[in-house]
Amino acid sequence: MKIYEMTDEQRRQFLLDHGYITVQQAEQLKKRQTISTDLADSLSENQIGSFSLPYGFATDFLVDGQEYVVPMVIEEPSVIAAASNAAKRIKNSGGFKTYPTSRIVYGQIVLEKITAEQLSILKDNKSKIWEFAQMAHPSLIKRGGGIVSLNFNQYPNFVEVELGIDTVDAMGANLVNTILEKTAKKISDLISGDVLCSILSNSGQGQIITVKAEIDFEQLKTSEMSGEEVAKRIVQLATFAKESVKRAVTHNKGIMNGIDAVLLATGNDFRAQEAAAHSFALESGEYQPFSDWQIVGNRLLGMLKMPIELGSVGGAIRALPMAQLSLAMMRIENSKQLQSVVGSVGLANNLSALRALVTTGIQAGHMGLQSKSLAVSAGAIGDEIELVAKELNRTKEYTIKNAENILLELRSK
Repeated sequence: MKIYEMTDEQRRQFLLDHGYITVQQAEQLKKRQTISTDLADSLSENQIGSFSLPYGFATDFLVDGQEYVVPMVIEEPSVIAAASNAAKRIKNSGGFKTYPTSRIVYGQIVLEKITAEQLSILKDNKSKIWEFAQMAHPSLIKRGGGIVSLNFNQYPNFVEVELGIDTVDAMGANLVNTILEKTAKKISDLISGDVLCSILSNSGQGQIITVKAEIDFEQLKTSEMSGEEVAKRIVQLATFAKESVKRAVTHNKGIMNGIDAVLLATGNDFRAQEAAAHSFALESGEYQPFSDWQIVGNRLLGMLKMPIELGSVGGAIRALPMAQLSLAMMRIENSKQLQSVVGSVGLANNLSALRALVTTGIQAGHMGLQSKSLAVSAGAIGDEIELVAKELNRTKEYTIKNAENILLELRSK
């Protein structure tokens, strides 16, 4: 039986049988417990309850020689289906190869109305500022991180003290801001001047990852098109995304569908990721796609290059039980490993979207997977959901009115 045909109980058993989760974690998933009131109060202001989203998993991700099931939190079934579909095609062709860089978070201490003499004082005391910043968060040094760069950048009306900080496995927002604020006080004392602000940057410039995948033509074919023809059409659409900003935005949104879903499942800040990603897309001055596709021999070569901001420890990641379960399910040992998996999901979703667009079109598969949601919206319950969805897929008239009529007819029998 295919995983998408299983019941939720059968899927939990599948994960248990294959060693992805423990008996305790299977029970945790079965109970579908929301977070405690105390935890909700600590994570949000004016909280009055918990908002649930479906928690599923994508399969067949072979990343750097290791196979993963990937937890994803999203309300759109086609995203998980697309990720799994493309991952299997890529797995059958050798899998994903990833090339993460150092994980550096940049912070900015901003000064205004600074004199040449004050700037000279800062430059003369660079080593002292560096040492002070290094000791502002001793536990980070113990984990192998710390300050890796310190620069003074001049703007028409401002001077910026820019710190590059290796946050190791933490996303790093809180620890970077702590270091910056302590260092800002030291700088203010040195120049007897005011600091406008100190804050991390979500540019993601120090957290770029490259993900590559080669897909055999055989893995791309449809009942009506050869794999080579599909590959050529994918390359053409990828080229169009470089020339059309409107297409590039949608191209990238499809990539972020998968990335954000994994970030949510692991308790990471998807807003920071969105900011970093779209800033990177504009780096050349004109908005560009995160991925590129080319034909090399008898294979389609895909490459994704973009920042991926995340952590595997600290903050909400540690506090949220489901985030901990997600990391355990993927057997994540560090943030670079998680970064590699997340980047692979982004490239997989991109491949599925492009392949669908240049062959059958996006709506055929998308609406077919939405049929159950329509059935529920029409009022179907229990076994009715599958029956209404099946009829919707037969008629291919995906409207709430049609779903209601199908349900009415079903109940009249």
